[in-house]
Amino acid sequence: MSYFKHFPVTGFKNQTITDITKFAKISTIVKSDVTSLLSYTVMTPEKPDDVAFNYYGDSIYSWLVLISNNIVDPYFEWPMSVREFEAYIKKKYGSIAAAQSQTVHCEHVTKNITVSADSLTVSNGVSSSDYNAIDAYTWEDRINENRRFIKLVDAKFISQIEAEMKDLFFNKGSK
Repeated sequence: MSYFKHFPVTGFKNQTITDITKFAKISTIVKSDVTSLLSYTVMTPEKPDDVAFNYYGDSIYSWLVLISNNIVDPYFEWPMSVREFEAYIKKKYGSIAAAQSQTVHCEHVTKNITVSADSLTVSNGVSSSDYNAIDAYTWEDRINENRRFIKLVDAKFISQIEAEMKDLFFNKGSK
């Protein structure tokens, strides 16, 4: 089953397009039983179709990998390789050095406290030595690395999910 195969279509600017607004309803179906979700770590250079092939035995289930992780845009919400990440940083910040020199916020050394670099003051007993400056490169790298930890729907639920999707699109869901 292709990801968009059973999605209804709608008109937009004199064209027929796939109605992706059904994504939220499918996501609810997928996440209705949290015990059906298993942890998975994406390795470089795995893409959604690789994960689907490795776990489900068929790359056609890449849609299930994406939807179970609320990924709408796999180009910008999937973990990047080192090369992709560096290109992204250069495009967004101008250079890696520029990203490393730009502070995005400060984090407390021992407590789970984050403050903006602008609001950090050395008053009321708060010392800047209690905080570490987090640069844009480090922040973006954390975001990218956190994207590696995804959830996969247990393979035994695939038939049920496909049936519920068809019911959603062809019966009550497409009215």
